[in-house]
Amino acid sequence: VNAAEKTLYLADKGRLSSAPAPESEKNGFDEYVSNPAKPVPYTMKTSIRYNRDYFVEDQRFAASRPDVLVFATEPLAEDMTIAGPIRAELYVSTTGTDADWVVKVIDVYPDDAPDPKTNPAGIRMAGYQRLIRGEIFRGKFRESFEKPVPCVPGRVAKVAFDLPDVQHAFLKGHRLMVQVQSSWFPLFDRNPQTFCDIRTAGEEAFRKATHRVYRTSRYPSRLSFKVAAE
Repeated sequence: VNAAEKTLYLADKGRLSSAPAPESEKNGFDEYVSNPAKPVPYTMKTSIRYNRDYFVEDQRFAASRPDVLVFATEPLAEDMTIAGPIRAELYVSTTGTDADWVVKVIDVYPDDAPDPKTNPAGIRMAGYQRLIRGEIFRGKFRESFEKPVPCVPGRVAKVAFDLPDVQHAFLKGHRLMVQVQSSWFPLFDRNPQTFCDIRTAGEEAFRKATHRVYRTSRYPSRLSFKVAAE
C-alpha cells in the first residue's frame, strides 16, 4: 500500500497542527499535576472484571480531567486512513525524578453523528471520542531499557516510543485527537514519580509531581504516522 508520512505537532490552545511551532514560540508548554493517589482510569465503567471494550471506549471521561492534556485537529476536509505504526515524540519535564507518559490517539465523531440503529447500550455517537490506539512509556527508560536513569527535575528530556500498528479510517468531518496523561490504571501500575524500585517501593515513595509537555520550535512534541494513498 502506498503511504505518505504525516506529522502532527502539539500546538497552543489544544490544537494539533501540520506545521511546527514558529521560531518565535520559545516558551510554549502545557502542564498538569499527576497524583499517584488519584490515577487516570483506563475505563469509566465500574466492574470487578477487565473491561474488554476499553480499546474503543469513549474517552470524554478522561478528557474532562485536569491531569489529561487534549489536542485535536480541525474537522477533516476528506477521509484519511492511517496505516502502520504511530510514533510519539514528546519533549517533557517533571518536578519529580520519574514519570510515565501515556499517548492515546482518538477518533472524534462530529456533533451530528447518528446513533447505531441497533443500540441496546444507548450509546450516543455525537462527539464520541473513540480510542484508536494508546501506549505508555516509563520515563526512566528513555535512554536505555538496560540502565534506567532518573529524571532531573525541571530539565527537558525527549521521550520517544511507538504505539501499536493500526489501520483506521478517519472520516470526513471527524477530528483526530491526542490525549497525554501520566497514568492508565489499573492497566499499568502506578509510577511513584520518584526514582526507585517500584516493586518494593513503600507508600512514602508515591508523590505528586507537575509534568510539562513542550511545544516549541526547539522542543517540537509531535505524532508521526503513515497516511494511505486513496
